[in-house]
Amino acid sequence: GTAPTIASGFCTTPAISASNGTAAFTVTLGTACGASTGTLTMPAATTGWVCSFYNVTTPASNVPDQTGGTTTTVTVTNYARTTGLASNWTDSEVLRVKCMAY
Repeated sequence: GTAPTIASGFCTTPAISASNGTAAFTVTLGTACGASTGTLTMPAATTGWVCSFYNVTTPASNVPDQTGGTTTTVTVTNYARTTGLASNWTDSEVLRVKCMAY
């Protein structure tokens, strides 16, 4: 399958560091993190995308969750586990992601 790409966010110089198309892939965040969101470009879907995000670097502190998207994008926001409020990404974190088009 076609691998997603980074459209915006996820700090400076993030990367899709491993991919099995959109079924499963890894986002490695960059550095100089000053925001809490990121957007992925996805292959075209009929209605949209539903994705699950897992922080494997600091799961006790940060919880990423899909907060929007279109037929060709997915937006994710990072939340602080202790407050539930949007929180800046942490440099070099690794997110594992699985997505399904519908």
